[in-house]
Amino acid sequence: MLIEIRHGAISYGARTVLSDINFMIKNTEKIAVVGRNGCGKSTLLNLQAGNLELDRRDKGAHPSLSRRSGLTAGYLRQEAFEDDSVTLEEEVKKAFQPILDTKARLDALLVQMETDATTDLIQEYVDLLARFEHMGGYEYEKEYELLLKHFGFSDADKQKPLHAFSGG
Repeated sequence: MLIEIRHGAISYGARTVLSDINFMIKNTEKIAVVGRNGCGKSTLLNLQAGNLELDRRDKGAHPSLSRRSGLTAGYLRQEAFEDDSVTLEEEVKKAFQPILDTKARLDALLVQMETDATTDLIQEYVDLLARFEHMGGYEYEKEYELLLKHFGFSDADKQKPLHAFSGG
């Protein structure tokens, strides 16, 4: 199981956008979210990406959202990007920014420990390395490549600016 939502609901003020959401995405499944404008597609995707939380209702079953441990969820919006001059590769790698930041810190600590191998630096490195492994730091490049391939992008597409692609 990658993601499971049970008895979910999302409201904006008094307006309920989604109610009684119940579904599971299994490890090998691929899904498509289809519906008319305003029906809650983006809300659902924001929920699974961790940008929203389920409403807590006083009545009925308790809502829950479960994710596989270490799963990072995201989605590409069908909207204008903040900067459409960046390449596809740069934009997609933003989803892996916490991993990239952790790797940069690990690299900096290695350089620093060449001349100053204090116990505190070594401990910081060990702790950060464990976090890096837990985040999928050694697998993110493969995941990045598979992500692009599954969306139908070629290797040549990686260096194209976002404005070269259609919104859909």
